[in-house]
Amino acid sequence: MSEPTANLFGRVRDWWQRVRGGGGAGARDWRRWAPYGFLLAVILFLATASAYVVTRRLDVYVQVGAALTLLSVLAGILLDPALVRRALTGRQARYGGNAVLISLAFLGILVVVNYLAYANPLRADLTEDQEFSLSPETLLTLSGLQSPVQIIGFYGSSLRGSQENIRPLLDSYRANSDHLVSYEFMGDPDAEPIAARQYGVTRDGSIVVIIGEASEVVPFPSEEEITSALIRLANPADRKIYFLTGHGERDIEETGEGGVSDVRAALEAKNYEVATLNLLVETEVPEDALAVIVAGPTFPLTQGEADLLTGYLDGGGSLVLLQQPRAETRFGSAEDPLEAYLAQTWGIALNDDLVIEPGSQNAVWAIAFSYTRHAITTRMQNVVAVLPSARSLTVSPLEDVSLTQTPLAFTSEFAWGETDLSFAETGIAPSQDQEGETSGPLALAAVADNGVTGSRVVVFGDADFAANRFFSQLGNGDLIINSIDYAAGQENLISLTPRPATQRFVIPPSTQALGLIILTTVGLMPGAVVVLGVWVWWQRRRRL
Repeated sequence: MSEPTANLFGRVRDWWQRVRGGGGAGARDWRRWAPYGFLLAVILFLATASAYVVTRRLDVYVQVGAALTLLSVLAGILLDPALVRRALTGRQARYGGNAVLISLAFLGILVVVNYLAYANPLRADLTEDQEFSLSPETLLTLSGLQSPVQIIGFYGSSLRGSQENIRPLLDSYRANSDHLVSYEFMGDPDAEPIAARQYGVTRDGSIVVIIGEASEVVPFPSEEEITSALIRLANPADRKIYFLTGHGERDIEETGEGGVSDVRAALEAKNYEVATLNLLVETEVPEDALAVIVAGPTFPLTQGEADLLTGYLDGGGSLVLLQQPRAETRFGSAEDPLEAYLAQTWGIALNDDLVIEPGSQNAVWAIAFSYTRHAITTRMQNVVAVLPSARSLTVSPLEDVSLTQTPLAFTSEFAWGETDLSFAETGIAPSQDQEGETSGPLALAAVADNGVTGSRVVVFGDADFAANRFFSQLGNGDLIINSIDYAAGQENLISLTPRPATQRFVIPPSTQALGLIILTTVGLMPGAVVVLGVWVWWQRRRRL
């Protein structure tokens, strides 16, 4: 080795000895900086790890932080190797090593248990009332499935909360069907027009239940509705609805604003078969008719047609009548035998007036502000319906004890039934100034059931609300489809076993009590743990 090289190594050796504190009385003791090196390494590690968690990228900042962390650790080791040696071989190191081994063993057990749970998932409902468990009827339905079932949910961004609320229920269907049931979520019908058109979905927040080539739309997803759809699809049967023709009624094939093709499409999406019926040609209502719909006739029915419908209802049939105000028909002064029959036998009379709703954007557009609790309207308590040019109804109790009558929808208290319709020609705003004009709230729809024959009648004082122009507005589509479901006896195919809810009396805490709870849980209990830890540390330090 040359003399310059030997001198260089000597100077480096002397510098290192001085750094370690071994260079005599004048040497600087750098060992006291070793803990700061390790502390700096911890800070740099936390900052680097946080940057990686936020960015999810090994960018230049993360790389530089990792390099500085490593350099800080090396600096701490070089500044005081004895400190590191004592930390690795002393009594505290042995205790710490045992704690690390126990922690690693515990973490290993957790990893194994979680892997086994993930590979072999089990569901357990630990709630007291079993609120997340399917009913026995649903479990029986799922056990009898023979074909795969696909469920598609149509949920827009505004209904993400509803989507997450329905997900646990769909998970239960999948888990209890031996995975014959599968599901997926799509966007709203407007964002997925092809799929929505394929299955007949018009309402955001609907789901489609599919078995093979058959499907059914469930606009208000719930366990009862989904299970009912499964039963209908797994046990296909003729479910036929007839629309009366021959009197200028709304056309189920007409796709313009005045037709009711949207109603037909919605019914077909629910697995109904929709057909027309002309009682001027037919001698009776077909036996397979679950319900007959009379959608806004322009001319009155004949007495013979009314008699055929009377016989059909006496035999347990059902009727849905959408009747326009007389001023918008060609009834003239002729009596409608169907209206007379409904008033006399069912206690539902159509008044010769036009509902005026002064608070509406259009005064002649009646608004269904409130509903009676009924199978038709139970899910519509917060959704209004618009009935343009409607007439009011009067429901009169009858002596027939087998008859149950229920007014369904009501106007606001400010509405009235206008009998003087000359304002349409004069352009003068209508006012309630005629004797005999009824004040709101007025009934816009009513339903009646015969408990002996099982027949049902639903009457509306308007047909426009079901036309294509208004079908998708607010609750219009739900109101007409729910009414047809009820008339056809399909509103409650399955009755699920109700879960008894445990009633508990909880005393609402006062402000002082809440403050005491927060102080105890957030302040006193954690503080006690810290104080106890400091006391144990101090006692051990005194024994050393």
